[in-house]
Amino acid sequence: MKIKLLSLLLLGIISFTSCVSSKKFKSLQEDNANLQKMLDAQKGKLTDCESSKMDLEKSIAKLNSEIGNSKGELTKFQNQVSELEKMNKQKEAEIQRIKDEIHKAFSMVDGADLSVKQMGDKLYVSLPNRILYKKGSGVLNKNGETILKSLSTVFTKNSGMKVVVEGHADKTPVKSDAPFKDNLDLSTLRANNVVRYLLKQKVAPEQLTASGRSSFEPTGVVAEGRDKTAMDRRIEFIISPDVSKLYELSKKK
Repeated sequence: MKIKLLSLLLLGIISFTSCVSSKKFKSLQEDNANLQKMLDAQKGKLTDCESSKMDLEKSIAKLNSEIGNSKGELTKFQNQVSELEKMNKQKEAEIQRIKDEIHKAFSMVDGADLSVKQMGDKLYVSLPNRILYKKGSGVLNKNGETILKSLSTVFTKNSGMKVVVEGHADKTPVKSDAPFKDNLDLSTLRANNVVRYLLKQKVAPEQLTASGRSSFEPTGVVAEGRDKTAMDRRIEFIISPDVSKLYELSKKK
């Protein structure tokens, strides 16, 4: 009887132990499964991080490349600016040289009668008509020929220079018995005769252009004495120094 009771007790203990071990095993399996899921999730995150890292590395490489290109463009731009500044100084030096030669050519002209202005790359030299012509005449006077002869040396020495000789009249209509139709006719004739004289002095034809203004364009300068508009009746030389060669030299570099 005792033996049977003992057997039953032992069987119960074994059964209980087996039941406990089975629950623990299942629990451990569940824990393992959860850990595996967590591990897989972390692996996924790691993969995403590695992918993001690669993307970032590509972006950094692209940015570094763009920075390198920008530095190259900046250096190129700075070189261009430096070249333009150098070229501008050369251009201004060339224009100043022409100014000095023009003033020398007009040395016999009273400074009050001579106007030399620079606008951009052009020089505007203005002389009242009385310097070159007698009043109401389209024929150059001897003093005018002497001045133009001196000026022609400036043009012949600078064969690339372009010159527009522009005649201007005042707003007073010509007299009915004058040998001219109107002020346009007179101003054009005077400009033509200046160009013809310069051509006789061996200035190249391709350097010269003659034109007469059809409209009255006052200088804004009021002359002394009774003839207040004397400076409006004038010959203007619109001179374009040959600065193009400076640009050509720049392009070749």
